[in-house]
Amino acid sequence: MCSVCNPSSICILIISFLVMTPSQAFDVNSICKQSMNPSFCSLLLSSNPRVTEALLRSLAGVTVDLGYSNTTATRDHIVKWKNQAGNPALRLRYTSCAGNYNEAVANFKEAKEKAKVGDYNGVRNAAAGALGEFNGCSENFKQPPSEPTSLWQDTRDLLNLSSIILIVSNTLLHK
Repeated sequence: MCSVCNPSSICILIISFLVMTPSQAFDVNSICKQSMNPSFCSLLLSSNPRVTEALLRSLAGVTVDLGYSNTTATRDHIVKWKNQAGNPALRLRYTSCAGNYNEAVANFKEAKEKAKVGDYNGVRNAAAGALGEFNGCSENFKQPPSEPTSLWQDTRDLLNLSSIILIVSNTLLHK
């Protein structure tokens, strides 16, 4: 299923990452103690805004990749569940959800391309599109029969991950 793991711990990790200075986001001392001038190295890495931007760009790429791979895996599970569903109403809901997830996969594919060229407005728009698709899938299960717990959790995790991508891309847009 969705390999995002525990969404609350991931959110805490990423939000912590966003508010940390570069010297806190990675162990500056272990890098700088190997340099010719450790104090210069430490000052440079902990105070240069380009270092922070580079870290945010990496974070954007990683979160988009996670979104793409987890959305693809969940979509594949939805297709499997649809094929196994005996209830016609449930099969129809899975078909609709699979469509939502196909669109979300396309959104993340676009976000990956936009991230590669530094188009963080495009990343933000694609993540917002994916978020809308996840909400659309959830809407299918407002009435019984209910969705499997794993689909519910995967969708919630992907909603959370999409919101993190929005935060990171907005932060990069305002740098």
